[in-house]
Amino acid sequence: MRHGSGWCAAAVAFVFAGLAALALAGAGRGSTGVPEGVVASTPRWAPGEVVVGFHPWVSGVARREVVQDESASTLRAASLPGVVLVKTAAGQSVPDAVDVFRSDPEVAYAEPNYLYHADATPNDPQLPQLWGMAKIAAPAAWDITTGSPAVKVAVVDTGIARDHLDLAANVIAGTDFVQNDDDPRDFNGHGTHVAGTIGARGNNGIGVTGVNWQVSLMPVRVLDGNGGGSNANVSAGFQYACEHGANIVNASLGGTGYSITIRDVIASPACANTLFVVAAGNDGTNDDSFPHYPCDYDSSPDNLPNVICVAATDSSDALAGFSNYGARSVQLAAPGVSIPSTWPAYDTLYTQGFENPFSGWVATGTWGRSSNVSAHGTFSATDSPAGNYANGLDTLFYSASSVANLTGRVGCRLSYNLRLATESGRDIFGVLGSSTGNANDFVGSGWSGSTAGGFFDFTTDMSQFDGSPTFYPGLGFHSDLDGIVGDGGYLDDLSLGCLLPNAAAYNTISGTSMAAPHVAGVAALVKAAHPGFTVAQIKAAILNGVDRLPGLAGKITTGGRLNACKAVGGCSAPPFTPPKCLVPNVVGKKLGQAKTKIKARHCRVGKVKQAASGKKKKGRVLRVSPAPGKKLKNGAMVNLTIGRGNTR
Repeated sequence: MRHGSGWCAAAVAFVFAGLAALALAGAGRGSTGVPEGVVASTPRWAPGEVVVGFHPWVSGVARREVVQDESASTLRAASLPGVVLVKTAAGQSVPDAVDVFRSDPEVAYAEPNYLYHADATPNDPQLPQLWGMAKIAAPAAWDITTGSPAVKVAVVDTGIARDHLDLAANVIAGTDFVQNDDDPRDFNGHGTHVAGTIGARGNNGIGVTGVNWQVSLMPVRVLDGNGGGSNANVSAGFQYACEHGANIVNASLGGTGYSITIRDVIASPACANTLFVVAAGNDGTNDDSFPHYPCDYDSSPDNLPNVICVAATDSSDALAGFSNYGARSVQLAAPGVSIPSTWPAYDTLYTQGFENPFSGWVATGTWGRSSNVSAHGTFSATDSPAGNYANGLDTLFYSASSVANLTGRVGCRLSYNLRLATESGRDIFGVLGSSTGNANDFVGSGWSGSTAGGFFDFTTDMSQFDGSPTFYPGLGFHSDLDGIVGDGGYLDDLSLGCLLPNAAAYNTISGTSMAAPHVAGVAALVKAAHPGFTVAQIKAAILNGVDRLPGLAGKITTGGRLNACKAVGGCSAPPFTPPKCLVPNVVGKKLGQAKTKIKARHCRVGKVKQAASGKKKKGRVLRVSPAPGKKLKNGAMVNLTIGRGNTR
């Protein structure tokens, strides 16, 4: 995802299949931020997986027969009755499988198992300065309430560092849909950061304070250590949160794939009493024109009433350059630039600054040290010390001996500074690990594109090696044969760290992912102050209480930034004026087209009357009432007369 200040996240998992072959093996997009131009070379959906929703009348036996008839297999039941996750037939593409299942009359819908990613962009660490709390008038709101453990907020994300000293008192039981267990620890940091903004323990003399000093934080892990996940996991996480009593769900994640499964879970009766606070996305684009989900479920054609979509503002109350926006789809903004919050603590087991000759490291290809480019010190490691990397060359550079014993360790990862200049999406610089030291066994994640001449912080999840008595770090490079080459990659300050229990760490990062938890936190404050409030009342209190800002006018629905004090009722809140219903001219349109256009104008479809023309076929719209062009209150009814008559 692109960040407006020049950031874009793109983790690509791959594996060395031999010394001279760098092959793609995974498909998760990472939450770790990288500079503009670094793009994912992965698909938008999980390979070989399709989510199939059957009509309610189709029996379990019939569902199995449909799957078997297509030479596919059922992986597991999804989050809703009659919905299954299917493994496609061997050699069949996901789009082809979707088309095949959609053509079956017993199938209500079929869709790819879309991948979603955390909407955050890491930045350089700063001293904790909670400017966002002051900006949203949280101190004034705390005069009314500091939260309540009776309010449950599900953080559907990368998990939470549940033993973090600034969070532990507020974290309750949750679950992990990535590793399918009840240990939703955070191997990334994103979810822990989100949790801290919502509810880091207040008034305890440690670190930061969340919007709520006390609240029940429910960790629901649906994104892996690189920040990637699928709609099967996200929908299951949403369903779990609702069924386990979450009043609010914070979903600081998103993607461009429209998932019927996720939509149906949010709209299900189990989630009717749960408010979903979601991030608008970090592409700097208009969500009205380029939808971002789950954000756009709050707008036409879905108009789900229990969704709030949040853009990001900076400390000057300007819309962040990276933030998505949308007058119809994004409802308010909140602080999302350089936000300090909680972070998992790591125990560093190994460091390598490449300041000494490469003794103990093995190179296949042209790897070496560079004294021309470094993040710190004098040297960095590079795939092309003599200049541009070679065309069509795959190389590996790795430690010949184990650097750490990971027995008893969890959540291990490699951190590093990287400068990159490669062909975007084609030539890949990889950061790898192995438990054997065999050149064929190195796996990790790769980066592609340009960092515009600078070094930036990155991490690669190595938790698959947790518990291994040996660990070997490595670097890899893949160049295709198209003749386009660049300066390659320069890596410095490589370190191996694993989670450190019962500790506290903090980080300052940016993104709409950081804006959404400010709103989710305020929603929890409103619920604490007004326990009887419904989802609609909580949402109205937040939207009615925004501070309207000139820079947000026309960009988001309310034109305003979050104000916690007004939302809880402690300050004067100007009335929120919803957009008007402008009756469209849909005469001559087919009924389905007319309904879509009416909803897009903030109106509702009223009575649909068949013209007394003597013909049974419905045909097209003959008349609209009230007349096209009328401006009415938001959600006003528009009635239609349809038939085969004259459409004048």
